[in-house]
Amino acid sequence: MKIGIDIDGVLNSQYNFCIDYGTKFCNKIGKYKLENINVIDTTDMFLWGEDIAHQFWNKYRKDLAIILPAKKYSAEVIKRLKNEGNEIHIITARRNNDEWFSNSLKKDVENITKKWLKDNNIYYDKIIFDVKHKGEYCKNNCIDIMIEDDPNNLRKLIGNTNIIIFDYPYNRNFEFNNITRAYSWYDIYYKIKNIKENKNDISNN
Repeated sequence: MKIGIDIDGVLNSQYNFCIDYGTKFCNKIGKYKLENINVIDTTDMFLWGEDIAHQFWNKYRKDLAIILPAKKYSAEVIKRLKNEGNEIHIITARRNNDEWFSNSLKKDVENITKKWLKDNNIYYDKIIFDVKHKGEYCKNNCIDIMIEDDPNNLRKLIGNTNIIIFDYPYNRNFEFNNITRAYSWYDIYYKIKNIKENKNDISNN
């Protein structure tokens, strides 16, 4: 099977990063506070304007892209999935010259990302950057399962592949009730096995 994996929020804990670093940033500049934990975007979490959000990401994007470790057991589970004959595709919207990266990083986003994956022992067969419509990509490239967290991407994925949602408050919407939800990387492993077994059962009938 071809397994697609997102980076931010799936391979790393971006949500917790935004809360931890965002509240620190608010304290440092002496205004704003955490307003909403049920959203993915820092502007909505803290009711920042884009100028403040850019200040935050210019200051802390390096910590997210370089220093923040991968989620617990992600490397271990991905290696196990590969050893069982699956193909691993990292599928991300990250790209060089991304406006949400600081000037010191933006020209080298792809290499920084590849180094982070290597440093965290994340195996992949293929990595694809600047994917604007993950649903179309998965459909056109025969991705059997996509592991994703962002509601905007989840909406585009519906009907184009099997979806595993990495659970966060911002994606606990009724519209995603019938999609497989996972809570850890070993939970993902268990649920991929179930999807694979169900697919084999259908093929054998």
